Order: sequence, then C-alpha cells, then structure tokens
Amino acid sequence: MNSSFVPFLRPRRLATLAAALSLLGLCSSELSAQAIYTVKEIGLLPGYVSGTATSVNDAGDVTGYCSLAVSNFNEMGFVVRKGILSAVGRLPKKGNYSIANFVHPTTGVVVGSADTGDSRPQGLVKKGAAAPSNVFPNNGGNTHALRVDTAGRVYGYFIGGGSTAWQGGVWTPNPKKAGTYTQTIMGGNGIPMAFNDNGQATGYTTAAGQSQTATFWTQVAPRPMQLLPSLPEFWSSLGNGLNDLGDVVGDGHPPFSSIPVKWTATPAGYVVNTLPLLTGDNYGSATAINTRGEILGTSAYGTPGTWDIGPNTLIVWRQGIPYPVQESLDPVTGAGWNILSMAGLNNLGQIAATGIKNGLTRALVLTPTPIP
Repeated sequence: MNSSFVPFLRPRRLATLAAALSLLGLCSSELSAQAIYTVKEIGLLPGYVSGTATSVNDAGDVTGYCSLAVSNFNEMGFVVRKGILSAVGRLPKKGNYSIANFVHPTTGVVVGSADTGDSRPQGLVKKGAAAPSNVFPNNGGNTHALRVDTAGRVYGYFIGGGSTAWQGGVWTPNPKKAGTYTQTIMGGNGIPMAFNDNGQATGYTTAAGQSQTATFWTQVAPRPMQLLPSLPEFWSSLGNGLNDLGDVVGDGHPPFSSIPVKWTATPAGYVVNTLPLLTGDNYGSATAINTRGEILGTSAYGTPGTWDIGPNTLIVWRQGIPYPVQESLDPVTGAGWNILSMAGLNNLGQIAATGIKNGLTRALVLTPTPIP
C-alpha cells in the first residue's frame, strides 16, 4: 500500500482522523490515496510564446521546449535546473531546433533531440555551459536521446542511415576522446520508449511474424530484449513507462480498444494485470510509473466494436485508484488552468505537465500535497 502521506500526520491526528472518517463511512486508506496538486508555471525563453514540458527529475528539475508563434521545426529546448530557466541551444551545422528530454538530477547533464540543418533528429547532449554535442552522428538517420545516468551514459533509440529498423542504443563516453561516445546496440529490433535510472528499458517490437508486442530490456550486457506477457484478449501491446524497480506500465489492445496495463516485476518474471478506469469508461492508457506505484494515464469511453472514442480524461492512479487530474488541482494555484498533457512523473509524485490558461500554453509542474 502507498503510505506516501503518513509522514505528514502525527499518530494522534491519524487516530482522530480515522475516527472522523469512520463516521463518514470512509477509511483512512481512501484518504491517503488522494492528493491535491499545486500548479507551478514554468516561464518562457525570451522571444518564445508557448512552452511544453517533457520530464521532471527527482530534484524537481524540468525539461521541455519553447515554441514560436509559427512552429515549424524551430523549437528551443529548455531546462529548469535549481530553479533557473535556461536554453539548451542547438547543434552545430545550422541546427534548426532542439528538444530537451531529461536532465540528470546530480550532474546536470541534459539529453534530447536536435537537428543539424535537415530537420532529422539527432541525439543531443549538453554539459554545463558548453555548447551541445551530437552523441551519435549517424549519416542521415534518426536518433532520440531519452535518458542519461550518473556515469554519463546516454540511452535512447535510433535508425541508422540506409536502415529501416529501429533499435535501442546506449552511448558511453569515450575516455580517450572527450565529446565522443562508443555505441552499444540493445538486443532485438524494437523501440525503447522509456528508461529508468538502472538502464533498464521498455517499449515495443514489431518483429516479423508477430504483432506489436510490449518489451523489456535488461541493463545486463548484452542487453537482450524480452517480450512481456500478454492476456488472451489482447491482439497487441505497448510498454510506455517503467520505474526503478523494473515495474512496467503500458497498454493492451483487444479488438477496437486499449486497456491500461501494469507488468509487475517478480523473481519469477513479470505478472500482468489490467488497471481500473474511471467509472463508465472502457478505453485507456498507462504512460508512466514511479517507485511509489503512482501511475499516469488516460481514461475514456469508446463505442464498443468501433473506433469512436470519446474525449480522454487525464488520470493518476494512487494506490490503484484512478483520479482525474484536472479535478485534483489546488483551487488557488490551479485556478484557470486546463491541463492538456502529462509527460513525466518523478519519485516524489511530481508531474511534468502542459496546460493552457487565458489562451497561453505553458509547461507546468504539478506537486501533490496531502488533503487536510
């Protein structure tokens, strides 16, 4: 059970609260599952008109990108480190845009995607005040750098020039030549969509002869790809996020549907279970999970037997219970904000989100606070 709010309450108050809740027909575990989210707006880089968040790390540092009024491969990546907003910059050779995907909470190294003049994404790495560098110049292919660890290893996925197969990659700093990296190709043809602090990954494969299938990559060399278990009703599946314990969340796909799924890591392998949706809904997705077991995702209703899917509601599962995020905003700091998307979740429960207020789109950080 997630007891994330217990430290905020003294034992005597817990007992008093439990007694009060019993009179209301509620239990204390139901209260501790809920949270109110304060909203903090991330500012804009000079000259830009909107902001989008991509991640928040355990130090509360945020990454994302800012856009111009006319957005056309001209975005600028940003990082908020120790409360200070700064631009990531662009790659040399006439880079047009950059997107920051993650900043390491200790080293401050930023990774992301940027082009070198042809709009094709390459892996960006920025260290301190130095100009960003290209982790893997791959002859016109595509590289997406998603994560960096304490040792400076960069994790992501790529497709090489002239190839048609996506693969996961790990790029290790070359001690003999600063600014260069040696590449390790992860096992199997597939796309790792998320990495954890241990270098494990989840995503999907579409290998010949099988449907799209959720996958897991271990951090142990040679980093083989493992197919995650499915349920009989699923035609296909996706792994979207994982925590530092190795637990994975994603989607399972019966005909004309999508069901949020959690794969729990055990010594005997992965155990797959579906996640509940909001009352009355039958269509959804799970996108991120932290070590406290909190999960981000969506919930919607779809007309059975069709692809007629209604509006998505952004939700957070706490102790396995789905809650609408919009309805959980603090009434003061959240006043006027409409949450458009959620891109990341740290181990403190903070959410990297994007919202709109008075017609202005901004990157946001949503921080959970205990319900009084």
